[in-house]
Amino acid sequence: MKKDRVITGTLIAVVYIAVFLLATYVHPICFDVFIFLIAACGVYEMCKAVSGFSSEPILLIDLIAVVVGFASFWFSQYFFKANAAGMTGYFISLAVMIVVTVIVTASSKTYVKGNAVSTIFVMMYPTALLMFSVGINYFIDWTLPLSTVNSALPYRNAGIALLFLVPAFTDVFAYQIGSALKGKKLCPSISPNKTVSGAVGGLLGGIVGAGIVLLLTYLAVRFNVNLFGLKMLTDSWVTTAVNFVALGLFGSIFDQAGDLAASFFKRRAGIKDYSNLLPGHGGVLDRVDGFMFSGVFFYMYFAVMLLI
Repeated sequence: MKKDRVITGTLIAVVYIAVFLLATYVHPICFDVFIFLIAACGVYEMCKAVSGFSSEPILLIDLIAVVVGFASFWFSQYFFKANAAGMTGYFISLAVMIVVTVIVTASSKTYVKGNAVSTIFVMMYPTALLMFSVGINYFIDWTLPLSTVNSALPYRNAGIALLFLVPAFTDVFAYQIGSALKGKKLCPSISPNKTVSGAVGGLLGGIVGAGIVLLLTYLAVRFNVNLFGLKMLTDSWVTTAVNFVALGLFGSIFDQAGDLAASFFKRRAGIKDYSNLLPGHGGVLDRVDGFMFSGVFFYMYFAVMLLI
């Protein structure tokens, strides 16, 4: 079991690195495809989990919602060429799919109101949450020719790097420090193994993850090299550093909140993992439960920075 976990963990790390490099140096859509695959697998896993404690979601509608949602995002983003265009297009398609779900269940003799509620829930968790990560991928200066390095705003590449590093370091530090120090349980009714010391360790890990992105940014600017397209978030190193610390700290909080939410749903469903797709790690949702919540926070944080 431990060997499987190490092997799978290594493969996951390789995939993360590959996706980051492809999205940074090749084309933004490489990251989109990665999230699309996560969303499709996550919808399947979540439909099975929800069926364990509520009315069965309509899997076909939820999968169609993923396809329609991403298609709407891409069309809106590349047609209107504005930072919020893709997210606007997605949420319009989400509203349409919610209406479709209500109509299908209301006119069907097979489905009841509970099926509609469960189906809409799966549209929100995980798909809608994951779309915020895709939104980060399009913080781009659309007045310039599309280039993941030259046209990307400072928030874009930093955001993707933070998405991969902050949740990863949060999980590692939380596990290692929590295992070493143990102590008072954080939320035993939801996740009996999590401790307060582990949660604090996770916060430290999130700051370390953001600190690595800050260090890489400093090296890129100091030596004037293209290092993953990273740029200063502001005109000042002091405010840039403060922003990275805040991103690491609160990104870690959202990551841990996402982890607890996933544990809550699994406990309600009476399952240990969402699936056994990833040996030693469970399912896709078991790996991105915190990633999804961090993505929402990072998108909102950078959207505010973009406005001010």
